[in-house]
Amino acid sequence: MSASPAVLALLCLAASGVLDLVFKLYASRPRSRGMLVFGIGCVWILLQLLYISMSGRSIVLDTVTIQYGFVAAIFVTASNILLVECLGHLPLSMASTIYRLNTIPLVILAFFFLGEEMGPVKLAGIAAGIITIFLLYQPNRNGVQFAERYLLFIFLIIFASCLRALYGVFTKAGVDQGSDANTMMLFAAVGWCVGGLTYAALREKRVVINKAKLRFIPVAGCLVFAIVWLLTTALTLGDASVVVPVANMGFVAAFLLSVVFRFESFSMRNLFAIGSAIVSIVLLTSIA
Repeated sequence: MSASPAVLALLCLAASGVLDLVFKLYASRPRSRGMLVFGIGCVWILLQLLYISMSGRSIVLDTVTIQYGFVAAIFVTASNILLVECLGHLPLSMASTIYRLNTIPLVILAFFFLGEEMGPVKLAGIAAGIITIFLLYQPNRNGVQFAERYLLFIFLIIFASCLRALYGVFTKAGVDQGSDANTMMLFAAVGWCVGGLTYAALREKRVVINKAKLRFIPVAGCLVFAIVWLLTTALTLGDASVVVPVANMGFVAAFLLSVVFRFESFSMRNLFAIGSAIVSIVLLTSIA
């Protein structure tokens, strides 16, 4: 008996929240962000190849798949490097929520480049997303004083969200043009390896894998593969109008985990921000 798409979407939501927590735990210490991304990419490649083999599929290297897969891999790699970097400087709930509001730039980009409609409901969703960011912006929280550096990482996490949206646009455009989805995922995994190693070597100048990093890499790698598989499978079994909003709400799980692990305290302002983000995603993914 096949799993319900709603259940798969909920599992994707939970896995996304746990992944953000793992990123936060890793980034809370002065460790190489690039090497984490590199290690995750290695695990993802192995799991993706195993999945392709076990499912009886094959790697497709036609021109369309290579072109779209290459560009999409660049965007998803850069966005996740920035996410891990920002989680070392911003509260978990803030970074996770803003990053997963990538539906906003995705809708805007789809309007301009994919010809999708932009009605009053989606405009209301964009407004709710902007309100969310203002609610989350608390430079004096937990004794953090306003500084250019704090503001910098807010802009960076917004930029990471936009890059994640570009990944979505190019992936959708590639599939519409006949690209092989599994091969595109493999390109993304390779992108994490190359991008993470490049970031570690050139930006951080720390190309080392030690026991501390090995505690995080296998778990994070399995979570990344699980998120991709759960979302892809849920979309093949159910309606995108149901699956996408649920799967995109991983920030809810991240917020709850952040409170449980005492990264931050519960507040009504945070609760309103999470509620506003949920409204934003529901409106943005509405078919109206």
